[in-house]
Amino acid sequence: KCLNGGYSMGYDPYDYYDLGQYNQMGTIETRFGSQAELKAAIALYKSYGVSCTADIVLNHRAGGASEYNPKTGGNTWTSFAGVLSGKSKWHWDSFHPNNYCYSDEGSFGGYPDVCYSAGLAYTDTKTWMAWLKVAANAGFDSWRFDYVKGFASWVVKDMRAATGNPFSVGELWDANTTLLNTWAYNSGASVFDFALYYTMKDICNNTGGGGYLPNVFNSTLAFASKWDARAVTFVGNHDTDEIYSDKMMAYAFTLTYKGYPIIYWKDYYNYGLATGGGYGTGWGNGIKQLVWCREKLAAGGPSISILKSNDGDWIAYQSGGYSTAAPGYIVIINDNSSAWKGGYVTTSNSYLKNKTLKAYAWSSSKSGQNYAPANQFCSSTGSVQVWAAPRGYAVYSVNGL
Repeated sequence: KCLNGGYSMGYDPYDYYDLGQYNQMGTIETRFGSQAELKAAIALYKSYGVSCTADIVLNHRAGGASEYNPKTGGNTWTSFAGVLSGKSKWHWDSFHPNNYCYSDEGSFGGYPDVCYSAGLAYTDTKTWMAWLKVAANAGFDSWRFDYVKGFASWVVKDMRAATGNPFSVGELWDANTTLLNTWAYNSGASVFDFALYYTMKDICNNTGGGGYLPNVFNSTLAFASKWDARAVTFVGNHDTDEIYSDKMMAYAFTLTYKGYPIIYWKDYYNYGLATGGGYGTGWGNGIKQLVWCREKLAAGGPSISILKSNDGDWIAYQSGGYSTAAPGYIVIINDNSSAWKGGYVTTSNSYLKNKTLKAYAWSSSKSGQNYAPANQFCSSTGSVQVWAAPRGYAVYSVNGL
């Protein structure tokens, strides 16, 4: 339960153990429902093999009562003795400043800034996160750590260790790939690839084709090209949704390239990008088909090598194959605003050689251009032509799958 009760999105946490079962802050249920409904939703997701990630706010706490703070010589809103769960009943010494330390890496919104070097916060938070993993309480599997710029990376490392080192991702809102790399190394967690997000924004929103497409391969401009095992790539989210043109070009890259891609639910369910409105052979050109390509053609884990990166208008890369059922693919993305782009590339993927290749996914935002490229034959040496429509892409693999 949060300070703003039934109106809160969850970023002003008050009682960590109130998931919609206590009457406080003006409501019993949270904005999203009751604890029973949360548990039922998580159980249903898991029945379909979907892991559930909790959004964890560790930087600050909100809604405490006023109490005298001997460190400041005045009153602060740091008494949580009144939480109805009766747990994590912190006082001023669990926040900055206290007798142990004055501050940490950052604060947010004027809320009391949690200190993990003194007081009860460190041990209580480990206990709470372990509680969240239990199905009788919630049943979460993994963590998204909010605003990790506000506290030390060792806090994330220790919280992960206390909960079995599950998959975790940190929201480090910065495009500096060196900073992202350092945080991922020190915390042991993955990190959102804001660098790639802003690189793709510059390319996609430049509808005249003036962006430099090979920048997506530059390890200083894309964390997925620096440390793909720790990069969580995205095209938009609830905080930032600034790619307003040719967003499918960005999805074509993140869903077929290295890293751990995520899909913004509004893009899929609200903005019509799930199927994309394609026509022709019936395969369509939306997010759903790109997911199919990643899962079916690259077994969910593409092994990427670059085939073309010396032209500002178009790039090409391949995923290695795993079997005849998952033979890999070749991706071409075209930034040009008016012309089809492509040409010969040479693949090392033996599953594609001596085969006719078909474009299983494609797209173009240009009127009259949104249709599948023609099939192409890949020679025994791996030489094959690949083509994509203006401001579009194509994903080629063995015909007949």
